[in-house]
Amino acid sequence: MTYTILPTNWQTHQQQLREIRELVFMQEQGVSAADEWDDKDETAVHFLVLTKAGHAIACARLLTETNSGERVFHIGRVAVLKEYRQQAIGRNLMLAIISHCKVLHPDDKIYLHAQTSRQRFYEHLEFAAQGSIFMDAGIPHIEMWLVH
Repeated sequence: MTYTILPTNWQTHQQQLREIRELVFMQEQGVSAADEWDDKDETAVHFLVLTKAGHAIACARLLTETNSGERVFHIGRVAVLKEYRQQAIGRNLMLAIISHCKVLHPDDKIYLHAQTSRQRFYEHLEFAAQGSIFMDAGIPHIEMWLVH
């Protein structure tokens, strides 16, 4: 399958980003609207995966934060539509985001909050779990940091 991974913003692709996240997080996983929508989408860099025909099939967002006085990247809201899973789209999306971060600020650390059911997926991308499991939107998560 041919697809493009497009860095974008909320203002340009809000409709497509919302549709994917509503299907994956809200409908499939039962995440509430209050838990899904926050004030971070407006300022985040978003990544949208589009098929050759222009159909939006996956997305993620990237936040720049400060942790202990250092700038860090926080990857979140990684979602692939059900019918497009197991085709390395999520892996390629993550690799594109990591590459984007390393081009911008090669020395900055990258982390995410992984659903524990997806922990092995992120371990294959060289993220390592840190700390204890915590609940977010009723789903167990673990903080993971990219091993440089």
